[in-house]
Amino acid sequence: MVTRLWTRARMSVDVIVVSYNTRDLLRACLRSVARAANEVDNLRVFVVDNASGDGSTDIARNEFSSVQLVPLDENIGFGPANNRGIRVGNGAYLLFLNSDAEVTPGALKTLVSFLDANPDCVIAGPRLEYPDGRFQLSCRRFPTFLRSLWNTAGLQRRFPNQFTSLQSWLSEADHAHGAKVDMVSGACFLARRDYFDSIGGFDENLFLYEEEMDVMLPARRKGKNVCYCAEARVMHHHGASSGEHQASDASLFHRYRSKYYTFRKHYGPLTAWLTFTTDLWVFRISAGLNRIRGSASPAGRNAEFCLRGYRAARTLSNK
Repeated sequence: MVTRLWTRARMSVDVIVVSYNTRDLLRACLRSVARAANEVDNLRVFVVDNASGDGSTDIARNEFSSVQLVPLDENIGFGPANNRGIRVGNGAYLLFLNSDAEVTPGALKTLVSFLDANPDCVIAGPRLEYPDGRFQLSCRRFPTFLRSLWNTAGLQRRFPNQFTSLQSWLSEADHAHGAKVDMVSGACFLARRDYFDSIGGFDENLFLYEEEMDVMLPARRKGKNVCYCAEARVMHHHGASSGEHQASDASLFHRYRSKYYTFRKHYGPLTAWLTFTTDLWVFRISAGLNRIRGSASPAGRNAEFCLRGYRAARTLSNK
């Protein structure tokens, strides 16, 4: 059995790492990939750099001779940068790996073997772990109007173990090896190139966020599967590559723009409008109540970027 899986894993894989100002994390990421080079045939690694200013390109160029660097003149976003990596490679499988993630020994071989053994599965995601080895949530349900309302209203935090169908993330207990899931984390996943060709790659209108929904929802509609592969382990410094912890104005804007754009694209303009409207009023009501109480709240700021994001999403969709 082990021999058969090893033989099946000998396939060509293009590893695509999008880099943006994560120099030291990028070095660790590429070292982990280099250690996995003998797990598949014809492993090629592409670092697409979004105009980093911290010397990330020097790391890729000078310390990893087998890496092909694709330097960009400006930050074009996560999905569009991945598309640049897809275009320069030719591997049958595509491993999308965040620069703040590291593959553990055997993870790449296991993911390839899993896809090879499951022809109806077009994307497989690994078990993500924090640097200290703790389990990290790796699979999500597709966002919907009701799930959005549940989360925006704060009910997801109040009832974390109830109404599970409305929770965005699957619980740790639901992360079963080989399970068919809606989405796996974009931090690391292996995909079939022919599937990505069939959907046209990443949507270039998405600068950041919601890429998983956009590329994995079509699989469900095509009768294909997205699966969780618990036996493949990947260490992930959560949020380091996107700056999630900082909640900058730019990240908030793109969070809402991407949300309403993908809702409009996949569910239609009415659902996008209803989702935006309920988000906006939940934020406004929350901001008003907190003003009365005299307590600080991010709700007013969220309402502002919610409105900006919806207007930008509508403009994108109408192009």
